[in-house]
Parts: sequence; C-alpha cells; structure tokens
Amino acid sequence: MRFLASLVLGACVVLHTNAGIVHSVEQMQRPDSLVFSPQKVLVGLNATAFVRLFKDAGLGDYIDGTRPDRKLTILAPTNHAMDEAFGYDLDDGDDVVLSAKERVQRSPRDRQREWALYHIIEGQYSIEDLAQTPLVRTRLAGEWTDGRPQVVKAQVDQAYRALGSHVSFNGADNILLEPEVIGNTTIYLLSSPMSTPPRLVNALIQNLDLSLFVAAMGASNTVDEIQSEAGVTVLAPVVNAFASLGLVWSYLSLPGDLDARADLSRLIKAHVLTRPVYSDEIPMHTDSSADMLVVKALNGNKVGLYRTPRGMFAFVDQSEQPPFMRRSARSSTSSRLASVLDSSSLKISEPDMLLQTGVAHVLESGLILPLNVEITSAKLLRGMRAHIFADLLERFNLTYVLEDPRGEARTARSSDGDDENEDPHTVAGYSLLVPSDKSWRENPAYRELMRRDHEDISADDSDNPWRNATTSDISHYLGRLVRLHVIPVIDSSPREASEGKRLPTKQLALADRTTYPTLLDDVTLRAHEFATDRFSLQLEGAPFYQTPGGVPFVSVATVVRSGIARSGAVFELDSLLRLPPVSSSGPGGWKRVAWNAAVWLTGIGMGSGLLGVSGYWVRQWWTRADYQSL
Repeated sequence: MRFLASLVLGACVVLHTNAGIVHSVEQMQRPDSLVFSPQKVLVGLNATAFVRLFKDAGLGDYIDGTRPDRKLTILAPTNHAMDEAFGYDLDDGDDVVLSAKERVQRSPRDRQREWALYHIIEGQYSIEDLAQTPLVRTRLAGEWTDGRPQVVKAQVDQAYRALGSHVSFNGADNILLEPEVIGNTTIYLLSSPMSTPPRLVNALIQNLDLSLFVAAMGASNTVDEIQSEAGVTVLAPVVNAFASLGLVWSYLSLPGDLDARADLSRLIKAHVLTRPVYSDEIPMHTDSSADMLVVKALNGNKVGLYRTPRGMFAFVDQSEQPPFMRRSARSSTSSRLASVLDSSSLKISEPDMLLQTGVAHVLESGLILPLNVEITSAKLLRGMRAHIFADLLERFNLTYVLEDPRGEARTARSSDGDDENEDPHTVAGYSLLVPSDKSWRENPAYRELMRRDHEDISADDSDNPWRNATTSDISHYLGRLVRLHVIPVIDSSPREASEGKRLPTKQLALADRTTYPTLLDDVTLRAHEFATDRFSLQLEGAPFYQTPGGVPFVSVATVVRSGIARSGAVFELDSLLRLPPVSSSGPGGWKRVAWNAAVWLTGIGMGSGLLGVSGYWVRQWWTRADYQSL
C-alpha cells in the first residue's frame, strides 16, 4: 500500500473488478531496489548473443554496471544479425595471409575479444555528436596499431539527423529511433555486426583503381614488410598515376631487373607513413594558420598533410628543408599558402580507408617519386627496350648524354679554377628522341653496318643503297643521325639552385611551336602539338615537303611515349627523323648569314670582274674598228 500510495493517479478509472479497482498512471516510479544496467538493456533489446560474447571474452565489466563512472558508447548487433552474419565464428578472413606463428598468437578467444572491443567506443556520443565527429575511437588498440585505438566511421544522414535509424557505423545501420542512454552509457542497436578493419591488401583490392598499387607492392616484394608494420598511413595512388609515368613505369615494372625492383620498392615505401593519421587529425591550412602535419615515411622521405576549403592534400618534401619550414618574417601567411599549393601537392580523394594497422587515403592523381629513386636516361632506355639506340650512343662516344653533366662540369670547373667565369647558360642535361629498335632495323645504313659487323655476306639485301658505300661513310651518316636525335637542355637558373636536384618537368616537356637545338651542328627541330599532349617533331627551316632531286622529302616523327629522368627526358618516336638534305645542311644562325654574304660578295666580285674584262675587249674592238690596214 505504501508503494501504491506513492503513484500519481491518472484522470480516470480504467477497470472495476471483484478484487478491486485498477487506475491508469501517468508515470511509474521505479523502486530503489530496481537498477538497470547496460547488460539488462541489451537483453531487453534482444542482443543476448552480444552479451554472452562479452562475458565469454572476459569483458563483462563494460556492460554489467560495475563501473558507472566510465563513459562509453556501445554498438550492439541484434541476435538475428549475429546469427545471419557468422553465428559465433568471428574469423575476419585474414588467416589466409597470416603465418602459422601469427595464427597461434590470435586464438579464437583473442578474435572474440578484439571484435567485442571494436564495438565499444570511448566516450558518449549522441546523434548530434556523431554528425560533428564522424570518426570515433574504440577500445580496440594493440600491437597492430602501435598502441593507438582503432577507429569507426559514423555516417549521419543530414536530411534526417533527428532519426536514429539514419545513423550507420562502418555501413551497419542503427535500427533504434533514438539511442538508449543508461547513465554514462549510450547504446545503438545495429542491423549487422561490424568486422574489424582488414589487412592492407584485403582492403585495397576492393577498389579496382588501386589494383596497380597492389601489383606494384607484390612486384617489389614489399607486401609482407608493409603489412607487418604497426601503425601506418598509406597514401594509395590510383592506376592513372602509374600510367602517367610513361617510360618511368615501363622501367619500374621490368621483370627480373634488380635495379628496377629496388627503385620500385623505394617508391612504394615513400607512400607508407610511420604513424596513422586520420582525416580529423590533419590541420586546416587557412590565411591565419599555415600549419601542416609532417610525417616520415618508411623510405625516409617526409610528407606534409594539410587541409584547405578545397580538400585534403599531401605535400611531398623533396628537400632537406621544405618550403613550409623556410618561412620569411616578411612574407604573409597567404603567400606561404600559395607557395605550398603547387604541383608538389597531391589531393586526397578518398580519406580514411580503415586498416588493421592504421589507415589509408586514396590520392586523386599523381604519386610520390622520392629523391632516392634515381631515374636516369639509361634506365628509361632499358624500360623502353631501346637496345640499338643505347649501342649506337656507345659506338659513337656519346654516352655522356646519359649522365648528369652538372656535377661533372662543376668538378672540372673547380679543378681548373674557372668557377667565376662560368657561362650562365650551360647545358644541364640532354633529352633523347629515341626511335624503336624496329625503326632502326628498317634503316638501310644501319642494316648494312650490322651486316659488315657480323660478316654476314650471305644476307639478302642486294638492293640496299649503302651496299657499295665505305664503312667510314656509313658510320659518318649514322653518327650524324644519332646526334640529330639528341637535344641539349639549357639551364639558365643559378648553379647552386639546380645542382643535385631534378630538372623541373616543365623545363623538359615539349611545348607547341617551340624550337629545340640538337647535337648536329646547327640543325634545330620544331615541336607541334597536334592534339592534347600529343606532339610531332620536324626539322626547323626545312619545308614539311620538298623535292631535292625530284624525291619527296619528309622528316617528321610522332612522340609515342615519354619519361622524365633526373637531367633530361626520353621521348619514344614512331619513326626515325631524316637528316636534312645536303642543300640545306649548311651552317645556320649567324654562320648562315655570313655564309650567304660571302657567297653573294664572291658572286658580285666575279660578275664585276667578268663585266670589266668584257668591257675592255669591247673597247679594244671598237677602237680598232676606226683604223684601216696599210
């Protein structure tokens, strides 16, 4: 009677019975002896399998109410969801890539414990909190993440933020209209369980755009090393990023090439940072704050992470002191920001791909080519499989075009004491125009030279126009032809600013209607962009078609692929360029003017002399015509 007297009666009597009267009440008072815990609420929500798993894993203290001061958010799947997903088998499917030792270390009880801890979030989160903080930290933390907590991604439908059914966690929907709150514990009921984050390869292969990155890890033998690294951030390039490397990727993907495998390994490790960095940890880069988070990669290079209103970016540090650390007291923050947002920044298109060992961010385009990946022209020739062009460079003592002349030139200048009288416009490298081996084999002069080198007298090439030429003439012709396919790169920047660095890509790329010198005397080439980033090259000063000797003359080739090396570019051509005709292969530039002037003066002198002699004889004849013989 004491308990009934304390109830608040409703406005009407509901039912009369022989045993008494039943009243409706607006609110029922809970006796002090009746205490609800998260465990009791979970049982009432039909999540008994979840409760039993927690107790089996030794985690009952998270739900039994013995620690009411601890603030938690629990993500509990229903019994039906647990049974449909995996019953009580909590295997995450990663054992196919684990060693026997690792399988022993991760017993079934360990998997249960990891799975349960991943469904406990540190702190209480309402729907409004999740809308503001979509990345929440769980109680799962261990050696795989280097002691840092694993993360769950919450997604709140902004159009229905007030409805709990429009909240999902890693894709698992919450089916409660509102989360249950019991003291310092908030409970969401999930339509399906969440699996723990997968290993790196298992996560990447779900995105076809990252298939080439996975293949590159396998080709460089870095899969096991990267997957066993605890606490990482992976910046994953897409397929187009590798394809855009052109001949560089052809070299890096060479099978059986130890140098290529080592360089590919360094490139892959440059994309793996040594600590997990989630998107909510990346600082904002604004006019009032130019901060960024600098993290070291497994390769040793450093990457700066920052965000702007346009998105998140990764800045590639290619120097000992990056631009974001070289700050002038007079420069404004906005100017520093503009200096950072350049071609060295890679935009992150898909952030926060959760991994067992950390997190991965997908790069929209481009990739990191670290400084210790030394891409030379010789390596690009190997990637192109241009063996004949490389042999001809060696035959005609032109192998110096494969090296970086800046370091050698500086050494020579220093030893000669001629450092002060340096030409400001020096050759900083060489770009190569490389026809395929097939194009060289179709050249009659090269075929005849190879026939003589191998003493293949029986070769059926009797109609070769070079058959009766001397070996010296053939070598002279081929030497000039090779020089026609080498472009010296002139660098006008200060020596201190360019030595030890890669030449800028913009300086090495072809430009429309631009003239380029060659190693062949004063013969130059002109580039034409006939489509977007599609170029052809032809002789400068020579008509596209002309007929010396009545034979049509064409010297034009199309660039098929290209690659940027440290001190030059390599352009693969679809055919050989032809040497200029003899009539147009004389001097050029000021020499051509002087030559023409000399020819004209000689002609004028000879004409004047001939006219004088003719006038003298005419005068003599005219004078003698007035006399008669005696």
